[in-house]
Amino acid sequence: MKSNQLFLLFFLIAFSIYGQGDERDGRDGSHVFKYPITLTECDRMGNEILQRDPLVETMEMGWKFAITLVTTKDFVIHIYKFPKKRSGYEIQNKKTFRTEHGTSIFYKISKEQYEDSAERAIATKAFVVGASTSLLKIRFGNGKDGDDAIYSEFGNDFNLGITAGVRLSGFKMKDFSLSLVGGIGYTAIKVTPQTTNNFILTESTQSSITLNGGFIVEIEKFQFSLFMGIDTMSGEIGRNWIHRNRPWLGIGFGYEIFKPKEKEKNS
Repeated sequence: MKSNQLFLLFFLIAFSIYGQGDERDGRDGSHVFKYPITLTECDRMGNEILQRDPLVETMEMGWKFAITLVTTKDFVIHIYKFPKKRSGYEIQNKKTFRTEHGTSIFYKISKEQYEDSAERAIATKAFVVGASTSLLKIRFGNGKDGDDAIYSEFGNDFNLGITAGVRLSGFKMKDFSLSLVGGIGYTAIKVTPQTTNNFILTESTQSSITLNGGFIVEIEKFQFSLFMGIDTMSGEIGRNWIHRNRPWLGIGFGYEIFKPKEKEKNS
């Protein structure tokens, strides 16, 4: 059991390091036009088209697009495909998405134009994976007296875990989202003679696997989390631990690691 716990700890640390190294340059995610803007077609490398007259198209407010290439001064973009429910979608797609010969259409927009007329699009619902740690963990008592009493505890056990779930955004407050997630983690718990019914004689630290679920409130890059969970401690100490199979309430902070990319369509 201990080898499994060490493997989980190593995996969580490696996973966190991998996520922190994911530097964004604008090519991830979707983008949307805030205002109409007229752009000229280019090839996928951002070069001028010489074989024919390039398309000049006015991009309407609300159209979504992907950034496929980043140069020193410009972005090369690809407009998302318009769905069948949109009136005139076939003609529009041949003008901005893909030609009748099946060639993808690209446009170039300067970084100054992007700042003025576009922004990153935030999906109202998205799958998220993240790493988090609880700064405060509250273990509840049983309300009994005497030998059967289990008293509430406030602790800050070392813990590191991964979570996955659904993030909801699109609220009236900008840069605000709510995520409903569940996860698994590694926890180092301090146990004493009092919390093990005198099974041990001195204080020690024991490893535990944690299962939890809760929600994360995110405002810009800051996240506040509230979780309920259960710690599973192995061995004889775990079987004598007074909080065995008892839920805890955790309060903490975290950071988003990554979001899987999704194929987008214009609405």
